[in-house]
Amino acid sequence: MSVLGLLKRKPAAEGPKAPFKQRFLAWWEGVELPQQDARPGREPQLAAAPAPEPPPLIKLEPWETPAIRVMHAIWGEGFNGPGGAPFVLELVKPFAINNSMSVLDFGCGPGGGARAIVKEFDVWTTGVERDKALAELGKQLSTRAGLERKADIQIYDHENFVQRSGGFDCILSLEAMYKFDKREVILARLENALKTRGQLTVTDYLRGDKVAADDPLLKSALGGVPPLWTKAEYEKRFAELKFDLRVSEDITDKYRAMVLEALDQVTKSREGKSVIRTFPEEFLKAAEAWGRRVAAMEAGSLRVYRFYGIKMGSTPMMSNW
Repeated sequence: MSVLGLLKRKPAAEGPKAPFKQRFLAWWEGVELPQQDARPGREPQLAAAPAPEPPPLIKLEPWETPAIRVMHAIWGEGFNGPGGAPFVLELVKPFAINNSMSVLDFGCGPGGGARAIVKEFDVWTTGVERDKALAELGKQLSTRAGLERKADIQIYDHENFVQRSGGFDCILSLEAMYKFDKREVILARLENALKTRGQLTVTDYLRGDKVAADDPLLKSALGGVPPLWTKAEYEKRFAELKFDLRVSEDITDKYRAMVLEALDQVTKSREGKSVIRTFPEEFLKAAEAWGRRVAAMEAGSLRVYRFYGIKMGSTPMMSNW
């Protein structure tokens, strides 16, 4: 059994399932957790097994926290979600980036994607992140990599975020828009920041077409975020902003597979095992949170979409802001 198997849901016919934390700890310690009995008063018993040699504990760097080390162990340094550098580079492939261009990574997290773009294409990239702690971490990591100028990470300021009109050739935004309650305004500002014929790629969490905005699975998966848009709402806004929308693609299955693969692989590497042993509660918190997102995806409530469009020279109106 892998952590991937622990996260997957089972049909009700198989009986009640122990909480993820109980199942994970039993798996991690190498003991057998028998099928739970549905009858009241029956406690599951763990069968003894030889304990494997524990991986070494680790020490944090001065700029790290347990949550940062766990995040990096799961997703890779500079990333706070699935896919890592290969996924980012796949998403920007339609941009046909060359080193005369400028790129904005909106909602860049700790800046791993921005730095991957710089390293691959030698292009000036600006990262903007709403979460102050993640933005400061991104700045630290860019400085450590010697890319503080070419992969500049900035803290998002809603009142003052008006990037120069036509300042960027390309904009990338990964799972950031869902956090904003005025997505229509943010998209208008991004459109304004693009040059004519500039390109925009957005990946985001959406709700299924027939899913209620207050679906409990969505709240469990994402917490108290504003109501998610549907695919139709996104496409309507792109049309209003006069984008030539070339791609509107459901990538939920791929995204889910990347999440489960990362959670599985972290338990197999020496570094991952050390992180889990040193910070078990932080790891369980992260795994359970992503497990709830996976459950919402499997139920059809939560979807992940990729949109790719080209700015067709529209002039921003005050109503867009």
